Parts: sequence; C-alpha cells; structure tokens
Amino acid sequence: MTDAAIDLSGELSAPIVLDKGGTFSFPGLNRVPTFHDFVQSSRDSIRPWGQFVNTSNFKAPPNFSRLLKRAVNNIKYFQGNYIVIALTLMAYCLLTSPLLLLSVAASLIGCYLLSLRNAEKKMRFGNKEVTLQQQYGIVGLCSLPLYYWAGVGQAVFWVIGASCFVVGLHAGAYSIEEVLPPEDQLSVLLQV
Repeated sequence: MTDAAIDLSGELSAPIVLDKGGTFSFPGLNRVPTFHDFVQSSRDSIRPWGQFVNTSNFKAPPNFSRLLKRAVNNIKYFQGNYIVIALTLMAYCLLTSPLLLLSVAASLIGCYLLSLRNAEKKMRFGNKEVTLQQQYGIVGLCSLPLYYWAGVGQAVFWVIGASCFVVGLHAGAYSIEEVLPPEDQLSVLLQV
C-alpha cells in the first residue's frame, strides 16, 4: 500500500448568529417543534374516518417497492389518524389492566396533591426550596417500582407492537393513489 497525501487545509465555519434572547443559533437549522405545535399539526392532519376505512381503497401492491412507497405516503397522509389509533390502543391497554390503571391514578393523584400543596406553601428541604418539577420527579421515581409490579413494560411493548402492526397493515394495503387528487397522483406514481 502506498500513502496518499491529501491536503485538508482550509477553514470550515458556520456563521453563528445571536438571537434576540442572546442565545446562539445556526442559520439553516429548522426549529424543533414544541409539544403544542406537534399536537396541533397532528389534529389538523386527521383525515375523515370514512375515507380512512373505505374498504374499496384496500388493494394489494403490485411489487415491494410500491409497497414501501405506498406505506411512506400513507404514513405522511394519515399521520393524525395513526396517532389516534395508537392513543386508542394505549387507552385500551390501560383500561384492561386494573393494576396499571391504579398505579397511574396513584401517581397522578400524588402529583395533584403536590401541586395543591405547592400553591399554598413552597416545599423546603433544609434551607433550599424544592421546585414542583423536582417534586414530580420524586413521585416518578417512587412510582417506578409500582409500575414495574403492575407490568408497565409489557403494556408499553404491547402498545408499540399492536400500533406498528395496525399502522403497517393499513399503510401497506391502502391504495393512496385512489385518494389523492389527479395532479398529486402522478408525483406518487413517479416516486416508484
């Protein structure tokens, strides 16, 4: 083997801009959406349920590459509906497991009681004030053994598995070409 000399000299720097708040930002990086923005965009992207479950649009894809493209396009198009399905499966799992339901209720009641107490009088440990977020963290840590005992790990993996199965089945079988307007159909078909 021979050694190759490659010249790596030069400057590489991204322009750093100070925001109005005095923090650094890099131009070109997209803003990470907040939870509220995510919830709002998901609510706005919920398609009509009649269209979502229209059985005449379920067709087998002609080949594997079309299946993948169809799944990607369906997940983009029906994102809000898929989130509602996952939340429904989560609620079903919670309601059918009484011990898990009691564990979550105990944690939420504990947090609620802490918020009431914090509104009246701030909690102090020694001469330091314990914030409400720190108190919630302590409730969460104390709840971990209770959640373990209630089988939260099994519930979480059941919800993930069931959601992936239902979403994957719908996204692969639903013919998005039947739903999109004619001008968008060509771009979907050309992606294959």
